[in-house]
Amino acid sequence: MTKTLITTALFAAAATVANAQPLPAPPTVKYTAPDAVPCHAQTLQVYFPAGETAMTDASKAMLAQVKSTLDGCIIGPVSIQAIAADAPTLKTADWMAEARLATVTSALEQYRLTGQTTTADVAEIVPATYSAPNDRKVEIKLSAWSPEIG
Repeated sequence: MTKTLITTALFAAAATVANAQPLPAPPTVKYTAPDAVPCHAQTLQVYFPAGETAMTDASKAMLAQVKSTLDGCIIGPVSIQAIAADAPTLKTADWMAEARLATVTSALEQYRLTGQTTTADVAEIVPATYSAPNDRKVEIKLSAWSPEIG
């Protein structure tokens, strides 16, 4: 009886092997994993010429480059802070900072770099910092993450 069962099992196994499809050919091209999308937070500085509220071509190019870097990412909350320490008075500084915020906010919308929430504020200006050339800027903090995480 066991001899019959073993013979039947061997016959069934031989029939399965005879009917099996051949294995596919090995790949001819080396596998290359797709590039990971670099979705991470960005801190950007948009500098303005003294006394001006219009963005420079270099700043526009920087935003375009960031847009291409974050293409395919989910943009999260955005924080914008303006400093206009190049103004001659505090009243002018507030006006200039607000105008720079509006310019940068418009540019971020144009480049589709706005997130779910955007907060914008004007940094408090101390008259002693008026001579600091780096204090005529808008700082942008973008948070971004990969769509797989979202």
